[in-house]
Amino acid sequence: MKKYLVVIEVKPEHAEEYVDIHIHPWREMLEAIREAGYTREAIFFYKNQSIIYLECPDGTTHEECDARLRATDVCKKWDVKLCPWFAAPPVQCEKIFDLEQQLGDGLLPD
Repeated sequence: MKKYLVVIEVKPEHAEEYVDIHIHPWREMLEAIREAGYTREAIFFYKNQSIIYLECPDGTTHEECDARLRATDVCKKWDVKLCPWFAAPPVQCEKIFDLEQQLGDGLLPD
């Protein structure tokens, strides 16, 4: 399983809307995320930072899953609504520690 972390800074004036739409997501968007190949997604929110944890099956990258998701009509509609709420583009974080891996053979690239 490949694991990714993405951070998006949300404009303060849209923080409440951003949190609300994720607490009450569109069913079609949930289905599109799963159909794009993501096996797990969890979002945390801290000080206008949306912290998104994603998992993709081995042999599939976040970029591949994201491209499939972005090609859907529901995601295009979602992006039109949410992208103006972002203060900066999403940033994919570099993994620097993984307990399971480092107790084993050492940190592996995702």
